[in-house]
Amino acid sequence: MRAFLGLCGMLLSCVPLHAQVDGVPKDVIEQRIEAAAEQLGGEADLSNLFELLTDRYLDPIDLNHTDAQELSTILLLTDVQISAILQHIQRHGKLLNLYELQTVNSMDARTIALIRPFVEVRENPLGSTASFREILKQGTNELTVRSTMTIESRRGFMDRSNPFGKNYVDPDGDALPDFANATTLDSLRRNNRLYLGSPFRVYTRYRFRYRQNISFGFTAEKDEGEQFFKGTQPNGFDYYSAHFFVRNIGRLKALALGDYQAQFGQGLTFWNGLGFAAKSSFTMNVKRNAPGLAPYTSVNENLFLRGAAATFEVGKRFEVTAFGSRKRIDANLSAPTADDSLGTNLGTEVIFSSFLEDGFHRTYNEMDNKDALGETILGGHAVYKQRNLSVGATAAHVSYSGDLQRNAQPYNQFDFNGRENTTAGVDWNVLYRNLTWFGEAATSANGGMAMNTGLLVSLDKRVSMSVLYRNYGRDYHGLYSVAFAEGTNPWNERGLFTGLEIRPNRQWTINAYFDQFTFPWLRFLTDAPSSGYDWLAQVNWRPSKQVEIYGRVRHQDRARNTDDDIDGVDFLVRVEQTNYRVNASYKVSESVSLRTRVETVDFQRGSTPLEHGFLMYQDIVHRPLSSPLELTLRFALFDTEGYDPRIYAYENDLIGVFSIPPYYGRGIRWYAMARVTPMRRVDVWLRYGAFIFQDETVLGSGLQEISGNVRSDLKMQVRWIF
Repeated sequence: MRAFLGLCGMLLSCVPLHAQVDGVPKDVIEQRIEAAAEQLGGEADLSNLFELLTDRYLDPIDLNHTDAQELSTILLLTDVQISAILQHIQRHGKLLNLYELQTVNSMDARTIALIRPFVEVRENPLGSTASFREILKQGTNELTVRSTMTIESRRGFMDRSNPFGKNYVDPDGDALPDFANATTLDSLRRNNRLYLGSPFRVYTRYRFRYRQNISFGFTAEKDEGEQFFKGTQPNGFDYYSAHFFVRNIGRLKALALGDYQAQFGQGLTFWNGLGFAAKSSFTMNVKRNAPGLAPYTSVNENLFLRGAAATFEVGKRFEVTAFGSRKRIDANLSAPTADDSLGTNLGTEVIFSSFLEDGFHRTYNEMDNKDALGETILGGHAVYKQRNLSVGATAAHVSYSGDLQRNAQPYNQFDFNGRENTTAGVDWNVLYRNLTWFGEAATSANGGMAMNTGLLVSLDKRVSMSVLYRNYGRDYHGLYSVAFAEGTNPWNERGLFTGLEIRPNRQWTINAYFDQFTFPWLRFLTDAPSSGYDWLAQVNWRPSKQVEIYGRVRHQDRARNTDDDIDGVDFLVRVEQTNYRVNASYKVSESVSLRTRVETVDFQRGSTPLEHGFLMYQDIVHRPLSSPLELTLRFALFDTEGYDPRIYAYENDLIGVFSIPPYYGRGIRWYAMARVTPMRRVDVWLRYGAFIFQDETVLGSGLQEISGNVRSDLKMQVRWIF
């Protein structure tokens, strides 16, 4: 704790005196991030989404001089709405002001209010060229330093004391040794019984941006339990990343050097990073809008590209992209190599059983898997574009310095094994009046096939519909595929999604979807072909600008192996889950907002007793327009009959950090966060939160185990914009 407070003081003392807070509308960004979090689950890294919306706030889109791809980047408009805006401009000429959007089909006052901070209307396009002096003057520098930690002692961090008591035993049933003995501590670390480093997580990032044209910077991170400038990490941080990215310089549409992302089509052939089109209350957002190349600024230590890529305009209709990446990634080695090269090791055969994506290197075992495998990716994308039509082709080849040999199980016998894989595919997007037809078809080197296709249509000014069909072969190998799917990966699945959005007037919006799916082959914990369905209905009522209330019901029905202890192959039972939610957001003044939510869940697996879950929370957000202090508070009560009926809830957190923890068991949750602006362009965040469980004496397991019923965390961040 002393080290943490010392770091905070050092950061504050180093802050210069000429610094200002940006005016990014966090309410809008948090609303969209919460929707993405519900789609992607509690472990998703959503920092890139915040970057996208922040970039667009600082450099708004000119509606009179844009296209569908650029408008899709703000993630607040459906393709039906984007098409309606572009067709309105094509028929009636340039917009005179933003209020003209009220005359566009499919647009409503709420949507216009959502996008208003991220768009603008100009008579003439803003110049795309600038002198070096102007770039330096108009560009934005941002430096962020952050540290977080769990307050309670965990088994993996025990040293020189035993917070668990003398009678505590380790996982093997042995009494704990003398923790005052340094030799014993070293022995425990070498036997992976203790973490190597401190419980602090440290993060540093610098980034320079000039509009959407130039971005460069670096990111460094140390996870909790990892060493820092000593031992296994003599170079300081466990993870370093850097990028240089330029856009729209003549025919050079994009150039990426260092770490970057490449995303094309509907995510079937090649897409690294998250995709934000999935099942949610945003029932029209089922189409992926691929940005192509983009800088990488997140902290996932494996799912990025490292190398070079470029997109060129060829003539007026064609764009061609080439990308290459070479890096080392974490893997679970079965036969380690003595060769540290990225190429194929001819002297020692490298065999690994799985990829590792958590990025943790806290013990010697985890260090053995760090950068254990070389990965090389080469690929390209070509697209033909017209105003209402685009057709693209993508190909990518991935090779590894070792052989993937999975632990053979009946459910994974069609999954990828080997050293290399190639995927190729074609994607399309066709706009005709009030209808958009999109899709992608792909194949992998083994002959596996996958495809999806969908329609977005405006049936009326107040009614829109989305339909998406997917058919992913059980033997399709998409190592970098992130497409719309019920399962984690886009293979071994067929399904039909139908969504509806109804806006009877300015106050009411109704969203609903029904998704039916089948899995032709076995899946993990599902030892037979299976099927299921998922439906959602949500009603939003916005009686005024200050109040918004919605009610939601979601029902999911899937098949899983029975929990019964039987001989032979487990038979399948139905697993049903129904969530009911009521959420109210209301502003009591210009600076104070309240958010109240009540959610219940019913969960049943086969003939086992029905399990219930309950969550209720109250948020208070104080964001004054002129005060240097901003406060966010939450108090929550939860009660679930086990882990299965858990309820995920988005939490406000430090800028660039996202918390979507599961609420399960019985207890209370509260957190408080303060943002202080001690001087211009300097922000300081401090956040403390705690889970307090009832009738629990031990939380977590393994090296993460905590003695007691409280798990709390402390976070601090300093950001300087100059």
